[in-house]
Amino acid sequence: MSRNTAKIKAGLRALTDKPYEIISGTVVDGSVDTSEYTFSVQPTDASLPIEGVLLSTISNGNGAILIPKDNSNVIIGTIDGPGAWSLIKANELEKAIVTIGNVQYEMDDTQVNIKNGEVVLNLGTSVFKMSTSNESLFGILSDLLNGLASLEVATVVGGSPVTSSVPINATTFVNLQTRLSNLLSA
Repeated sequence: MSRNTAKIKAGLRALTDKPYEIISGTVVDGSVDTSEYTFSVQPTDASLPIEGVLLSTISNGNGAILIPKDNSNVIIGTIDGPGAWSLIKANELEKAIVTIGNVQYEMDDTQVNIKNGEVVLNLGTSVFKMSTSNESLFGILSDLLNGLASLEVATVVGGSPVTSSVPINATTFVNLQTRLSNLLSA
């Protein structure tokens, strides 16, 4: 064996003996499993689909999960050797979830949810919601407006105690309730 042949063989061995692998493909329709955070990929070279590809690189509950849309183009890779595939990039996302400690952000094309312990902030396309497990901002403000609209005041007229009627501006509070419903959800 010549010296050049030995160098070429050593070079080829070094190129093929990688501890990582990166390939492109398409998400198999219906394969995304959000309970296991896995999906299947049909490689662009038309080889057999790769199942069990991880959607995340979460450690200790912290990290990001990108959930690609069915049939979207993806790039997947292995870092720790063959067989342990993980999503690197997707051209279309269904949803993204980011967890840092007790705070979780969940986003899709219609809303953003932020949860910190028992406190939840939901920002939709037309209204938002802020709540805890026991209360919501909408509920508190709604109760306040209803109370003001039906306010009765005890007073004395001609020496006799009487209760006033509903405020003359009660319709203002009803209109505020409608506006509140346009901004917040229960």
